[in-house]
Amino acid sequence: MYVSRAVESLRDDPIEGEPVELVLETAADADPESVAAAAAAAGATVERHLQFDDLLVSTTQDEIDALCDLDGLAAIQTGDVNAITTVDDVEEDIDPGD
Repeated sequence: MYVSRAVESLRDDPIEGEPVELVLETAADADPESVAAAAAAAGATVERHLQFDDLLVSTTQDEIDALCDLDGLAAIQTGDVNAITTVDDVEEDIDPGD
């Protein structure tokens, strides 16, 4: 399973009780409802279902480890990946004039 660099950083040095939103990307063969139930049982709140059977969840930084142990996930990323709305928000070098 892929864990984004940002999530790995939070996982390595969590701030107890600090809220975080995460995107749980479900594996192709996983049942999204089962993953949602497992995430809830691990202490996360499923905020909404996203495209491609992915889930946006809220939790605290100190609960990330439990989510990383869930079956049925292909990746975990911060919820901020969905907030890229301008050229300045991306980390890549791009030419907006193209």
